[in-house]
Amino acid sequence: MEHDILVDAKGLACPMPIVRTKKALKDVASGSIVEVQATDKGSTADLTAWANKAGHDYLGTVENDGVLKHYLRAAGEEKETTPYTNIVQNDELQNLLNSNTELTVLDVREKEEFEEYHIPSAVSIPLGELEEKMNELDTDKPVYVVCRTGNRSDMAAHMLSDNGFSNVVNVKPGMSEWNEEEANVSVTAMTPKELSQRVIQKDELFILDVRNEDAFEDWKVDGEGFDYLNIPYFDLLDGVEDVLPQIPSDKELLVVCAKEGSSVMVAEMLAEEGVSSSYLEGGMKAWSEYLEPVKVADLNDGGELFQFVRLGKGCLSYMVVSGDEAVVIDSARTTDPYLKLAKEKGVSITNVLDTHLHADHISGGRTIAQNTGASYWLPPKDAEEATFDFEPLEEGAHLQVGATKIDVKALYTPGHTIGSTSFIVDDAYLLSGDILFVDSIGRPDLAGKADDWVSDLRSSLYDTYQSLSEDLTVLPAHFMIVDELNEDGSVAEKLGVLFEKNHGLNIDDEEEFRSAVTDNLPPQPNAYQDIRQTNMGKIAPDEEEQREMEIGPNRCAVR
Repeated sequence: MEHDILVDAKGLACPMPIVRTKKALKDVASGSIVEVQATDKGSTADLTAWANKAGHDYLGTVENDGVLKHYLRAAGEEKETTPYTNIVQNDELQNLLNSNTELTVLDVREKEEFEEYHIPSAVSIPLGELEEKMNELDTDKPVYVVCRTGNRSDMAAHMLSDNGFSNVVNVKPGMSEWNEEEANVSVTAMTPKELSQRVIQKDELFILDVRNEDAFEDWKVDGEGFDYLNIPYFDLLDGVEDVLPQIPSDKELLVVCAKEGSSVMVAEMLAEEGVSSSYLEGGMKAWSEYLEPVKVADLNDGGELFQFVRLGKGCLSYMVVSGDEAVVIDSARTTDPYLKLAKEKGVSITNVLDTHLHADHISGGRTIAQNTGASYWLPPKDAEEATFDFEPLEEGAHLQVGATKIDVKALYTPGHTIGSTSFIVDDAYLLSGDILFVDSIGRPDLAGKADDWVSDLRSSLYDTYQSLSEDLTVLPAHFMIVDELNEDGSVAEKLGVLFEKNHGLNIDDEEEFRSAVTDNLPPQPNAYQDIRQTNMGKIAPDEEEQREMEIGPNRCAVR
């Protein structure tokens, strides 16, 4: 068959024929004929399923002297695909099998792979035959799909789900780890929660970050015991052999990318070379959103104070619990962790507060209020352009939480924004918003009024805070570096200690202070204007757009 483009994938194992083909089709005109030459027997099923999933036409395969020639008609712009989300690990499937749970194990590897080694109860239907043979499966039973590493099973799970199977589960990492002969080489998922524990415990970890160099330089997974190697995944498409000497054998290896897909591919390539690794489940997007709840204090009469640490973004938020009520302060966009903790504690969220109009992340305050019936409070000077109703949060306001009457007192502290407001909780904890951090102070320029707000910032820090008790524990809304984390993962310090050690609180000369907070400011947060517009209700981006807007570090501080 005549072709417009030739893709040479001979000698490459799954998933590399797809990777190389996908790269070749990136800018190809619609209708172009592509010939893919491969020697991997599984490439027929893989390319057939991938082409259908991506919107290309699979035309057929011809075998000649051991070389498989696959023909595709390019669709032009490729359809967006996402990983199948219903996933279990090998040990979870093993436990179900041990308990004789009614289910079907579907093995979508090629016949030769299946015959070499398989789960005893598994049904064999190669991926390329699944479309015509799926009617052989019992639709009343859950279907657990396996392949060698989870790539083909992901495609099969999508296919079954799209064809009416209501309970389909992809099993990772699949037979590469199930097979006892290969158990010493594994590809496993590391969840954001598991990674957060590595950070808090200061564990050693070697991270192979396969994002673009500028993305890595802008923002990465920070850990005190972490070492890094940044090589974009597209530089590894021809193999990982050159990288192996740079990967230490005595450290746990984690492969990281933006959304997960590229890190899975690279981890599988490393496994082919005998190197075990994990990949970050959900990639940096999932890391950016993960919240780790840490209890920071027992309050009077049985009350509790929790800090939610967003390690991937450096954001901190809070929940005050007392009696049967709770207050949430500076909520992140992902609101489920707050609702989950409230349910576990058997309390109702009655009030939601933001210390200021945030510019680095989208507030979840309105969402929580809408879902719980709570009142949503904002400083009115920050919310003059807000398009929704809110309760005005002004100097001296008091909120009583629960029957035990934990007191949350508002303290007007402008400077980061014109409406910035701090809170004193239970006469012991100072929630400082973005005015004061453990190792830095707030920047005054995110609304474009740095020169106007410098004096307000200095007054809040050097007058208002100076008049408070040095025994107050400062709980900020952000942190800059992981060195600020305490042993339990929290971020907190006594106000008196900060007046001794925080450089931003020890600049006597006003002009020197002005220069420190206006000259050589760090770059502004990604999409900060759109984030401010969203938090005022002026625009309503969809979920994926919101995730993209928040990617990157917070950059709310001057250090």
